[in-house]
Amino acid sequence: MIELPLFPLKTVLLPGNVLSLKIFEPRYTDMVAHCMREMSNFGIILIFKGEEYERNSEIHSIGTTANIHDWQDRKDGLLGITALGVDRFEIDKTRTQPDGLTVAKVKILDEESKKIIPQQYLYMQQLLEHISQQEAKVFKPEDGFAEILYQLIFLLPLNSNLKQRLLEIPKSLDRANILHAELIRLGIIQQHKPDIGT
Repeated sequence: MIELPLFPLKTVLLPGNVLSLKIFEPRYTDMVAHCMREMSNFGIILIFKGEEYERNSEIHSIGTTANIHDWQDRKDGLLGITALGVDRFEIDKTRTQPDGLTVAKVKILDEESKKIIPQQYLYMQQLLEHISQQEAKVFKPEDGFAEILYQLIFLLPLNSNLKQRLLEIPKSLDRANILHAELIRLGIIQQHKPDIGT
């Protein structure tokens, strides 16, 4: 178990993905300053009831640790940071500091090291490469199965509840099964023969 300051949001961060944030509440500017000074991580977790500015919003139990990949002083006077997702975690218990910051005891969840993409899901690598070209994103062909899935989940037009569900699934193959069904539902691929396009 480790202790982790939490940043509850209405969005989902996945391992290997980046998220741009603007920081203005004192509890979070202090948190960011501490993380930068100590070179430590914080946790991003999805809110399922309440708002980001509320101190008693209800959150899911599984989120993603994040480190501060970059920062900048914005023209509007706020602090901007780029958070890079690192590991999935599960909350054991939480406490709220006097300044309103939620701190949690968490367990870091193991990630599969599976590199080989199952034959039936090779198209997902092609799909990621295609989307990356369209979005001018960096595609890394050496990525393993888990990394490819996380990048697809990040880039596809999926709602936050589905992204959270996919984040919570421990095995890449189970995650791919659900993502595959959703790609069919969205019409992004055909049921029997994926059509990635050119």
